[in-house]
Amino acid sequence: MRIDIFATSVIAAIKAVWSRGSPFAAATALYPTNEQGKYVIQSEGIRLAFTNNGGALANLWINDTYGNEIDIVMGFNSAAEYLKYPGNPFLNGVIGRYAGIISGAEFELDGVTHQVSANSKGPTTWNGGKHGWGRTILDIGSHTEDSITFVLFDRSWNGFPGTAASCLTHTVTPYEWRIAFGATPTRKPSPINISQQVFWNLDGFAANSSRTIAEHRLHLPLSGLRIETDAEGIPTGDLKANKLGSAYDFWSGDGKLLGRGLEQLRECPASRHPLSQRGTDGYDENFLVVRSQPWKKEDQPVASLSSDHSGITVDLYTDQEALHVQTWNDAFGPVSLKGTQGTGVVPPSGAISLEMQDWTDGINNPEWQRRGKTVWGMDRLYTTYSSFKFTVK
Repeated sequence: MRIDIFATSVIAAIKAVWSRGSPFAAATALYPTNEQGKYVIQSEGIRLAFTNNGGALANLWINDTYGNEIDIVMGFNSAAEYLKYPGNPFLNGVIGRYAGIISGAEFELDGVTHQVSANSKGPTTWNGGKHGWGRTILDIGSHTEDSITFVLFDRSWNGFPGTAASCLTHTVTPYEWRIAFGATPTRKPSPINISQQVFWNLDGFAANSSRTIAEHRLHLPLSGLRIETDAEGIPTGDLKANKLGSAYDFWSGDGKLLGRGLEQLRECPASRHPLSQRGTDGYDENFLVVRSQPWKKEDQPVASLSSDHSGITVDLYTDQEALHVQTWNDAFGPVSLKGTQGTGVVPPSGAISLEMQDWTDGINNPEWQRRGKTVWGMDRLYTTYSSFKFTVK
């Protein structure tokens, strides 16, 4: 048995070094998966399953207010199914080397214009390009009962300059999921902006609920502003106010039900709601996080999502200064519910994603003065930390 494992490890190492140049392929072969091909980590009150296909979060189990264990994220039954998903990243995968938009699929850095792979309407780079980190088979640096670290070496993939050696670590403690991302830029400076996609439904798509997130309450207490975009979703360079009482007002009071916000969006004229022009019914916005100085990420959550039906609340703490808020819209075709969640497909507005990141397209909007948060070289190590803390009534 040990000989078989060793042989598998050696073969995997040779294959990965040849194709991806990763020295961690041998270690990856040694870590076991469950019967669905997933890697499980767990702590008191919480259990997560990942696949190394894009480092995607496949399952997150937690007990609801009635004591029933439910899976509250979108995903697929088996790891192999992620390879068939056409989106970028793989559903609920890591987003890198650059989260969000790079308009024109190019940027200028130190007087040199860099072309990066376009993978959206027009010449636009979205979530890292055609072969972003979330569409890559990642290797595993370590895996314990409560932690897993994915590693990758981005050698100028998608046209980005330099090499980014990265560690993506997920750890669970009682009722908490912690995320620590680090990247070491070498050879040349490069834009770096890493995030993790997660589509939530805190009711676990329960059959006796609406299955949508209409009755979920969203509170973004620090987000009175958002980045203005045109009809194609490209940032214009201007910022917009999330007016009190508007469809984008999730900062006042204790937030509001998403169903009410979606109703307000449908009432907006197309000229005031660019998503309507793109044929999309729902949110796909970059909200800014504006904090008083000095601040620590533990001081206040930047987002709170809750459901009275399941009694579950998740609070997001992060050192990032923007949130990409997106409601599920079937853009890449229908996704079936997992076997433990029910039957059928996830309906439009059946889930919502809260992606922590820096200001999207900051590399092409120098007036925002985001260079210190956007461009990273050998003189600095890129790190970002976030945590999702859960409470249950």
